[in-house]
Amino acid sequence: MPTPLLVLLGALLATYASQMLLAAIGFARIRSQPVPEAPRSWPAVSVVVPARNEADGIDACLDSLRAVDYPSDRLEIIVVDDFSTDGTAERVRARQPAGRVEPADDPVRLVEMAATEDTNGGHKPAALARGVRAADGDVILTTDADCAVPPAWIKSMVRRCTTETPFVAGPVEYEHGERFLPRLQALELTGLVAYGAGTIGVGLPTFCNSANVAYRRDAIAPRASAPDGAARDEMLLQHVAYGTDRQVAFNPDPEARVMTEPPETLPDYLQQQARWAHMGLRYPFALPRALVVGLWAAHAALFLVCAAALALPAWREPALLLLLGKMAADAVLTVPAARHFGQRGLLRSTVPTELLLLVAVPLIGVLGTFGALEWKGRSLD
Repeated sequence: MPTPLLVLLGALLATYASQMLLAAIGFARIRSQPVPEAPRSWPAVSVVVPARNEADGIDACLDSLRAVDYPSDRLEIIVVDDFSTDGTAERVRARQPAGRVEPADDPVRLVEMAATEDTNGGHKPAALARGVRAADGDVILTTDADCAVPPAWIKSMVRRCTTETPFVAGPVEYEHGERFLPRLQALELTGLVAYGAGTIGVGLPTFCNSANVAYRRDAIAPRASAPDGAARDEMLLQHVAYGTDRQVAFNPDPEARVMTEPPETLPDYLQQQARWAHMGLRYPFALPRALVVGLWAAHAALFLVCAAALALPAWREPALLLLLGKMAADAVLTVPAARHFGQRGLLRSTVPTELLLLVAVPLIGVLGTFGALEWKGRSLD
């Protein structure tokens, strides 16, 4: 391998490793923070659940939400039916008590976008924004219709969502059932959650997952005129962090983990990841945009080197060393995160997960930037 190329790749890997180390430091800071005291009076909370064609999973989601440990007179659950074609709204209505007259009888409210709008060109963000507009709570929590939440979820998130810190992201975890591809995805998601948390911990927030987010209503007021309102989770995260003098936080409480199922097939996985990557170049602030692009560039460069090494024997040793260096950098962040969230057993899937990422991340970046993407049967612009 030519020396200038090796030096360039070494510098790129060193930059990547620095990001992982910085995120690991931030994640350690977050884990070491004391648990905030419970408020004297629990605030009114609205949980917003966007749902498009989720008839098969919405029952489990709502069962978990109905079972949360939170004052019933301070809680509402708003399901936003996003033009579903599989009977999602009917499933929600069927589970509500007949003749309900008081909200305390059942906290679930159904909002059907088709009742007030002809189409939803804004997709999930617009559905979230519609739910926020219908919400009465002082604190908004969001999760997905294919997720299940633990009983302590709301209290754990709300006690961290204060006037000074009006945006809180939380952990999301995949149910993997010891299956091969789901295990790889679960370990990858653990690393992504830890990276997002770690960047929050060092004051350089990048991204979070809308399946586990809490924010105060006054944090979204300045964004009310934006096309998607407060709906784009990581966009609101960045606007609060970089555009105001207020703080954002990550909740590391394992009892606040939201559980969901991973994509079932490799093509589904690539499509999902490409949708996530789709927003990277559209971040409103340069720093998180640069950090995300840097992650992609490191994977893309390493993939090209490893691919070339298959045909060039002289490249194999340096390529292997670079790959091992990248794996070591990832382990600095992923190992503590897996242990913290009780997922230590996933670490035995480290090598196949790293090989999956080596191929998938460059492809995902290209698909997310240039590919034709769909979500629930609708094309993304």
